[in-house]
Amino acid sequence: MDKHIKDVPTKHINPFRESAVDTGPKPADTARHAATRHFVQQLARDLEAEDFDLPPFPDTAMRIQECIRDPNSDNQSLSAIVATEPPLAARLMRMANSVMMRRGPVEVTDIPTAISRVGMEMVQNAATSFAAREAFKPRPGSPCIEELKKLRRHSISMAAIAYLLARHVKGIRKPDEAMLAGLLSSVGKFYIFTQAGDQPELFNDREELDLLVAEWHTGVARAIVESWHFPDTIAVAVDEQELRQRDRNASADLSDLLYIANIIARTGIGSAQHLGDSDALARMRLDATRLHTLLTESEEEIQSMVSALS
Repeated sequence: MDKHIKDVPTKHINPFRESAVDTGPKPADTARHAATRHFVQQLARDLEAEDFDLPPFPDTAMRIQECIRDPNSDNQSLSAIVATEPPLAARLMRMANSVMMRRGPVEVTDIPTAISRVGMEMVQNAATSFAAREAFKPRPGSPCIEELKKLRRHSISMAAIAYLLARHVKGIRKPDEAMLAGLLSSVGKFYIFTQAGDQPELFNDREELDLLVAEWHTGVARAIVESWHFPDTIAVAVDEQELRQRDRNASADLSDLLYIANIIARTGIGSAQHLGDSDALARMRLDATRLHTLLTESEEEIQSMVSALS
């Protein structure tokens, strides 16, 4: 469980910097190591030249972002944008009617009512979930198709768990933002897998690829989140999501929620009982028993939101 957990964050470190990459020849290098080194060096050169191949944030999602930020916008104007993208509208309706969001027996059947129920920030989350799927589309026949499906499911599970935790942790004022951080937590992996999918010699060596992803994905995620102009709190959270050692006496932040959500999404609710020594849990002012009880009692809510966002 610990192989993907970091002791040191990449915060304030550009992981693409050429100086941070060992480019010297190694007699023991095999072809797979050479492929990995070339891949990393190319990422370094692209970012240093500010010409890296990051996907643009899809147009509909961008328009939704701008509408939400516009103080003069209202539900009708936002509804009009959502209506131009039927798959997004369907996702929003599922969210509004999920166990986690539903209020009473009345089912939502129109977009304006759905927006009123979930709130504008949650519309942005639905758009982000949709955008991540659109932005990282592998080419037909790519070997990374199944990997991306697994990653989407994992990031959506993280988002639902982080949202639930945020509603029960003092100091986290925006549960919607916790969900957004969860949805964006795997964009670094999305990027690396889609790029590696075009290099069979790298993708076919899973041990090498897994090591590359584990070392680089949080820094890459931060670069993407910043390029998509999300808040700094989200950028820091995805960067520090695997940071294990933290000040146990400080207040919890989004990184703590992602740390716990990542473990639970990957290993199941039962693993909550073994997180008693976690710094993140201490900062959340929860113990392992309380965490396990909360997750168990809310399992239906979590699954309903996962289904809505999928």
